Amino acid sequence: MSRILVTDLDGTLLGGSPDQRRRLRDALVRRPEVVPVFATGRGLASVREVLADPLVPRPRWIIADVGATVVDGADFTPVDSLQEQLRTGWPGTERVRAALRRFPALVYQRDVVQDGRCSYHLAPHHLTEELTAAVEALGCAWVYSGERYFDVLPPDASKGNAVRALAGKLGWRPDEILVAGDSLNDLSLYGLGAHAVVVGGAEPALLTALAADPGVHRPDEPGAAGIQAALEALGWLAPSSAPPLAATAECPPAGRP
Repeated sequence: MSRILVTDLDGTLLGGSPDQRRRLRDALVRRPEVVPVFATGRGLASVREVLADPLVPRPRWIIADVGATVVDGADFTPVDSLQEQLRTGWPGTERVRAALRRFPALVYQRDVVQDGRCSYHLAPHHLTEELTAAVEALGCAWVYSGERYFDVLPPDASKGNAVRALAGKLGWRPDEILVAGDSLNDLSLYGLGAHAVVVGGAEPALLTALAADPGVHRPDEPGAAGIQAALEALGWLAPSSAPPLAATAECPPAGRP
């Protein structure tokens, strides 16, 4: 039986103290049958930076750009058939940016390498029906998270759809998957029928959206410790008691959901 951990990065896998992150990494090293899959709003260049941190488990697959990119975690080779499917209908970055220039409150993230999506900073009070209608008129989808990030995506791109497509390709069943997140751009992960955890300290809007779902683990622990608590509750990891493996240098990452 496969055991697939699909996890967001910032605030989730990368959240918590260095000791909590080390304990989760060590537990996954001891249980290689639990396969990590990243599902992040970061672009691939930023994911490469994260992987320089020795406390980060090695992913088998990477879903990036809020679900618009899917690559092999070993060599960053695109899973072309899935990417083409997820990016169907994308009008292109220049057309999206041109159509949204009339909204001065949108601040394009020029420091982020973006592929198959356009990401902006936006204050909550500027998230208007006029703006979302303009995005939908382009034939695109959008997601707002962290009271800051506004992502314009191909109509079928999301973290959840990317996981669904990857699961279909690789034959994963929902009961073989645990999804983990902390912000609204993770919401689509929770519609897969998989095991699920919202880590401690999550965005209140995500907790509100999932309030009626009794099947979601809601540990008090933040970040990596919350993931580990859910894995232990499922019996995928033994209760944490083993000492950490050999200490290694750390370079704490920072980024976005």
